[in-house]
Amino acid sequence: MRLALLQGTAFAYVPSVQGFMSLPENFCNATEHDSVPQEIYFGKLALLQGCLIASSFIPMFIGCTGLVGMLTKFIGPLTVSPLMLLLAFSQVDLMVTHISKHWVAIVQAVTLFATILYLAEVKIPIPGVKNRRFHWYKVNLFGQYPYLIAICTSWIFCIILTVFNLTPEGSAARVDKNISLQVIDESAWLGVPYPGKFGAPQFNLGLFLLFTLSAMTSVFESVGDYHAAARVSEERPPPSHAINRGILAEGLGSLISGLLGPGVGMTTHTENIGVIGVTRVASRWTMVMAGLFLIVLGLITKIGALLSTIPDPLVGGVLASSMAMVVGVAIANLQTVDMSLSRNMGVFGFSMMFGLIVPKYFNKFPVENAWSWLNQILNVLLQMPMFVGALCGCILDNTIGGATREQRGLRPRGEIYAGGIDECTYSFPPWAMNILNRIPGVQYIPCMPKEKKGTNRVGGEEIRL
Repeated sequence: MRLALLQGTAFAYVPSVQGFMSLPENFCNATEHDSVPQEIYFGKLALLQGCLIASSFIPMFIGCTGLVGMLTKFIGPLTVSPLMLLLAFSQVDLMVTHISKHWVAIVQAVTLFATILYLAEVKIPIPGVKNRRFHWYKVNLFGQYPYLIAICTSWIFCIILTVFNLTPEGSAARVDKNISLQVIDESAWLGVPYPGKFGAPQFNLGLFLLFTLSAMTSVFESVGDYHAAARVSEERPPPSHAINRGILAEGLGSLISGLLGPGVGMTTHTENIGVIGVTRVASRWTMVMAGLFLIVLGLITKIGALLSTIPDPLVGGVLASSMAMVVGVAIANLQTVDMSLSRNMGVFGFSMMFGLIVPKYFNKFPVENAWSWLNQILNVLLQMPMFVGALCGCILDNTIGGATREQRGLRPRGEIYAGGIDECTYSFPPWAMNILNRIPGVQYIPCMPKEKKGTNRVGGEEIRL
């Protein structure tokens, strides 16, 4: 897209994995003290990988064909916001389970609130050199790294509790658990992922449908992220060919994740957009260097083993802070919706309530019929709050009248933006454009930048894009 965007793990895939693995036939009864044969958990990872690989072709197809523009005509904030809110709410039980293991989670929460709410504008003097002279730079460390500061502070606090034996053996706040130390000791220094590490990819229709739902969640979340990133970077809104390329890149990232990783897809990280707003740095090369740095860290297996010593209460806090960002984005998406209309309030309210009630019902009374494969698919989908809420919101928003597209938070049809392709941020460099323009048929590919003459009219005037 040629914006300073960062792709990473999509939390939308986590509930899909949890919902599928919670079914009786897939549930794992082993504890951390049990020895599980390698072929069992390798088989589960191969299943995740196979379904992720298959589902990754959905966003790639959407990006290649330009379907995202057609889908956004029907799927707006009143569909996406309930989906994201229910995604966050579905993780509450897991967060409470982890956080309630020890009061050290309070230290993390207090540190996070202090850095975000009270210390965000405080600048810390850091020594440096300017014009060959000693100089004190004032840096907004708390505003730029609130989550990192909160995690490191509480982690160090747990290390202190462990070193001085201020918490009993076996406590959830200790970092010297036998299993964690064993992982650090036995892990290699360097580990290079490769396709087929867990065996041949496997497939399950129910998990594939869930991953497809997660992929679509990420697609519509990312479309909003693209516009937010452009606004923060002081660029014009991204044209359709740039959005198509972004979705295509996310699908390709999910495919690579399915081939190399444990099976969770990729999405654009909203947190990075907030960092751009704070640092005022929107350079693509900054993201390139950050990406290379992350790849190098990912190859050093000891770092991952070290991160495994983070106590469970802090893991719950990390998940809570991540879901807090998801809730914030969901609420922000509603700012384009006219919520003063009873029609919009009803669509949003019913979507949320259906998303909370229906999964609870089918958890107690699962679907049972003669076809076991159909039972599995329906039970997984109907027990997913984000699927039920998004489906309800989409149907109601597109079947109930009484609101214009603008009042529903959708972009007006026929709206295009002025500016020639030569001055467009979202186009490739001139040398690349010259090569592409010589290839017959490239101008018909939806994800490729091209000179587009104004066929739409805005205010009676023809605009050239």
